Amino acid sequence: MRSLVAFCLRQRVIVLALLALFVAAGIAAYRHLPVEAYPDVTNVQVQVITLFPGHAAEEVERLVTIPVENEMNGIPRRASMRSISIFGLSVVTIVFEDDADRVYVRQQTFERLQNVSLPAGASASLSPDSTPVGEIFRYTLVGPPGYSPLELRALEDWVVERKLRQVPGVVDVAEFGGPNKQYQVLVDPVRLRSYGVTLHQVFDALASGNKNAGGSYIEHGPEMYIVRGLGLVRDERDIGNIAVMVKSGTPVRIHDLATVATGAQVRLGLVGKNNDDDVVEGIVLLRKGENALEVLQRIRAKVEEINRASLPRGVRIVTHYDRTDLIHRTLHTVLQNMAEGIFLVLVVLVAFLGLRNLGAAAMVALVIPLSLLGAFILLDLRDVPANLISMGAVDFGIIVDPAVFVVENILRLLDEKKGRVRSLGTLIVQGTAEVGTPQLFSTAIIVTAFVPLFTLQRVEGRIFRPVALTLTFTLICGTALALTMVPTLAGFILRGRTGGGESALVHFLVSRYRPVLAWALGHRRAVIAAAAVVLVGTFSLIPFLGSEFLPKLDEGALWVRVILPGSIGPTEATSVVRRVRSILRSFPEVTTVVSQLGRPDDGLDTNGFDTAEFYADLRPRGEWTSAHRREDLVEAMNRKLSAIPGIDVSFSQYIEDNVNEAVSGVKGELVIKIFGEDPTVLQRLADRVAATVREVPGASDVDAERLAGQPQVQIAIDRAALARIGLSVADVEEVIETALGGAVATRVLEGERAFDLVVKMQPGSVADVDAVRRLPILGPAGEKLTLASVADLQVRPGFARIYRDENSRRIAVKLSVRGRDLGSLVADASARVDKAAPLPPGYSLVWSGAFENQKRAQQRLAVIVPVTLAVIFFLLFAAFGSSKLALLILLNVPFAAVGGIWAIAASGLSLSVSAMVGFVALLGVSVMNGVLLVQRIRDLRVEGRSVVEAVTEGATSRFRPVLMTALMAELGLLPAALSTAVGAETQRPFAIVIIGGLVTATLLTLIVLPVLFEAFEAERPEY
Repeated sequence: MRSLVAFCLRQRVIVLALLALFVAAGIAAYRHLPVEAYPDVTNVQVQVITLFPGHAAEEVERLVTIPVENEMNGIPRRASMRSISIFGLSVVTIVFEDDADRVYVRQQTFERLQNVSLPAGASASLSPDSTPVGEIFRYTLVGPPGYSPLELRALEDWVVERKLRQVPGVVDVAEFGGPNKQYQVLVDPVRLRSYGVTLHQVFDALASGNKNAGGSYIEHGPEMYIVRGLGLVRDERDIGNIAVMVKSGTPVRIHDLATVATGAQVRLGLVGKNNDDDVVEGIVLLRKGENALEVLQRIRAKVEEINRASLPRGVRIVTHYDRTDLIHRTLHTVLQNMAEGIFLVLVVLVAFLGLRNLGAAAMVALVIPLSLLGAFILLDLRDVPANLISMGAVDFGIIVDPAVFVVENILRLLDEKKGRVRSLGTLIVQGTAEVGTPQLFSTAIIVTAFVPLFTLQRVEGRIFRPVALTLTFTLICGTALALTMVPTLAGFILRGRTGGGESALVHFLVSRYRPVLAWALGHRRAVIAAAAVVLVGTFSLIPFLGSEFLPKLDEGALWVRVILPGSIGPTEATSVVRRVRSILRSFPEVTTVVSQLGRPDDGLDTNGFDTAEFYADLRPRGEWTSAHRREDLVEAMNRKLSAIPGIDVSFSQYIEDNVNEAVSGVKGELVIKIFGEDPTVLQRLADRVAATVREVPGASDVDAERLAGQPQVQIAIDRAALARIGLSVADVEEVIETALGGAVATRVLEGERAFDLVVKMQPGSVADVDAVRRLPILGPAGEKLTLASVADLQVRPGFARIYRDENSRRIAVKLSVRGRDLGSLVADASARVDKAAPLPPGYSLVWSGAFENQKRAQQRLAVIVPVTLAVIFFLLFAAFGSSKLALLILLNVPFAAVGGIWAIAASGLSLSVSAMVGFVALLGVSVMNGVLLVQRIRDLRVEGRSVVEAVTEGATSRFRPVLMTALMAELGLLPAALSTAVGAETQRPFAIVIIGGLVTATLLTLIVLPVLFEAFEAERPEY
């Protein structure tokens, strides 16, 4: 240690040059480091999305979902699998182990997908390489009056999306809303029957009547001519002139049998905005691992370019969600807390070191930004992005502790010498070396205390591993700077100083501390008994503290989910959604409301027309008038929305909702999953569980998933009738699919654009079930039949969706927690559910969502924390060579926990994982001051002092640094503990635990530890 410090003092120019390079590298790393509002906590997962248009959930599950699941069961690194089958869509989600390589598992999934035998008409693909928190930018395409949504959707598909996909970092752009243009041949069944033409003939004529041919080339003199056969249709007129057959020498053309027009594809979803029921929305997806702020900057530049140069006059892109706003708001909160914390740390330094040592205080404060720059370098090297939680957890008081002890010890030696200093450099080496080794041990102990955070798994691991890395890197950098930069700068700043001097505040506090310490040493039994009573009494309060997983991050907007009756149609659903938008917009806190009814065409969402989601953007909290808290605003909205009959409403937030769905497969904070085979039994059980949970205090937004309730027109084909006529099942199924759902015969090219050419019956001819029964079917000999003559048509209830987890069907009941802690609610609800809803044989129930994450984290910490304490004990034993002294220092840990528990109870917070992480951080910080005090007392014992003298002088000489470091650590986190700005919710429990814990840990270090030293010292100390 002495050699290192002496080298730094001899080679100051080299040290300062290296420091300048360090600063430059830190600034470059800060600019390059990705910054997130919230860490990406989603698992490594791949979705297989299969579109199977026109088919009910039962067929989708049987023909698509189960074959895909069977093939994916053996995929390497697979952790779990879930799926949903709904009308026309199957989504199978494969979740992989935490450390699985994303590119490798996507490749494995794609290869195995090729082995799945899918039915005709089904098309499968992998989801984009993004995450649920990757939806970073949303916009609508707005046109002038009279500009149809059909034209806007075509511009979105063929102009806007193509250009936005060119932006580096954008993996995909998903469109939602707006009618998708297609050319339609609307067949008249009466004409079809009168001409004796089948739908199959119409379909084949269109497919063969829209082709170009290549005839190679011919030589014409000295030139070569390319031969092209031009047969592509260009417009509705060309389509109508395609001949289907020749009857009595007269061609029967398409326009003789049908009406040709441009229309809209069958709508699966609609997007509304404010007063407009049908708008075109685009959702930009961030590629996993990209820097969101940089990509968003490129997206905004590209949007400006598109608006300026690529869209028709009057058409423009209007943004309604930009993740930049949330990132900037949360960063503002973090930076404001940082600035206030640094200021308070500087105030403590000046107060304890005195104005005379203002330069020394500034030197210590300089360690804070430099340590952060070092952390940025190391985070960037490990490709770990910074986020609100990891940056907000940095305690500047803890960072500067090593520098404080170094500077304070140097000033103490200067004061003792009282000007009799032969060489300032020698004194700086001595002062640094005396505390250097204990500081290295203290830093090693604190870093060891963070080990439990590195062992956390899944969601909690992805949240708190960056926290642990950030804290570890800043501590390491702070210690390194304290032992190298601080002595170097001290050689300049303290030159000519004859004494450190003691500030008036320190003199006053020490004068009050001495008699208190003397009284404590004279009343050892009373002090020890009081400490034991406080310890036992405090720990008995733990069962009464509430528990939760994590506080919610306030995103500055609401995500409202409305469940409509299962059988509702698009028209009625649109009317209800319009009314909900109007109610939400009636609140002055709401600026914009965007609704999403159903799902997009590409299958990236799995809602039906019975589900609507609303994005309600909110004004800054300071501008609210009808409510002052988010909970109050939600309650007021819920009361107004309850006037709409037949709907269930739940409130969440945009990122929170996506993350909940990605983690548990259900869009809910807390989820009860019921597994079994029969969907009818599952629905009955879920309804019973939901009714029971609604009676539990604190449970809100309780809703059971809907499996049944979707009416179906079931057409049962009469095989005997088909056999008599000479038709096959395929002949009849082709009529059903083409006439009702529409079948794509070919595509029409318009320049670079391509649109489907679809054959289906005129809407009026299949408007009801009786019209469907009259659909014409021609026999092999030209017999004119109807669908009713070869099939039985009945309207029966069917399933709207079928959920599966781990190859087993399941249903879920989801709920939110308001006004109560998570742990007690689950305990209460679980007991009630077990009593009110017993499960039949073959059925099981599990709690998932936030509770599952919390339980897993608690179980992990319950094992790892004791192991970590054992490691710290052996480190202390190695440092002091005494198991008793190691145990004495470890007594700081429970006393630090006492203050943390008091702080949690006094602030009304619950024992969340964030608070537990605060206790883990306390574990190391509380030990540090004990190490330095015990080391000083031992040094005095080596000099031959008695126990009382060594304890008294050691405690008094370490009073200033111990109290100063504790105050700096507490005040450094005080702004985070008191902040109510956006993003402060996640930092507050962590900060409050450390502040409260350091209060009691400091009292133990300065009062109880000196009292206990004699009892824990070896009978014959050999120093």
